[in-house]
Amino acid sequence: MDTVISPRLMKCIPLFALLLGATTAHSQTLDWGNSVFDYVRDSEGENLSNAYVFELGAFDAGFTPNESNVSEWVDHWNVFDRATYNEEYGYFASSVQMTPDGGSNSQWLTPGSGSFEGLEAYLFVRNGDLPVPFAEWLLTRASTWIFPNADPSCCPTDLPTQWSVSDIDDETPEWGAQDGIVGGGAVGNPVPDGLQTHTFVPEPAAFMLLALGSLVSVMRRRRF
Repeated sequence: MDTVISPRLMKCIPLFALLLGATTAHSQTLDWGNSVFDYVRDSEGENLSNAYVFELGAFDAGFTPNESNVSEWVDHWNVFDRATYNEEYGYFASSVQMTPDGGSNSQWLTPGSGSFEGLEAYLFVRNGDLPVPFAEWLLTRASTWIFPNADPSCCPTDLPTQWSVSDIDDETPEWGAQDGIVGGGAVGNPVPDGLQTHTFVPEPAAFMLLALGSLVSVMRRRRF
């Protein structure tokens, strides 16, 4: 007979994992993600698939993302960590440690990104790096998400820092939507709660310029 795990028990799994890891983690460890069954939806209201990436990171110092420079986002984006996403249960989660130089021990860390200390942290969800029609992006953050100072000798008995989607309270996403608060991008079927990606529907001429600029930025970044 197949074992069936109740939704209530599944809700507790991330908490159990956190408690099990708390004895060896310290204040330079960051646990981040959302809750089980808190599905993230696309611009048509459908649950996201495993084709999406869920990244925590920051933009280059001095660069502020907004709709006017969306074609430059990926070029200025630095990944601190990438979460594992469970499509069936609708949650993403990861645990990462800050290194003495202000980077992280994540395999997804952007090479040469430098220190993240004091930078504003963002959640960047997307199914591709080019901001073109049918691409789906979400860029959002909580006002409390500031990367800490690197201090590996600090507080070895402290619990990990926890950043959850539930921290995002009344902030307007740069792209996408959060609990019905709408940011940039186009949406066909808005949802009243949870996170939602938005897509791109520019004018034909603007689309060509946007795609060309984004392609050049991505190619330049990959050369380095």
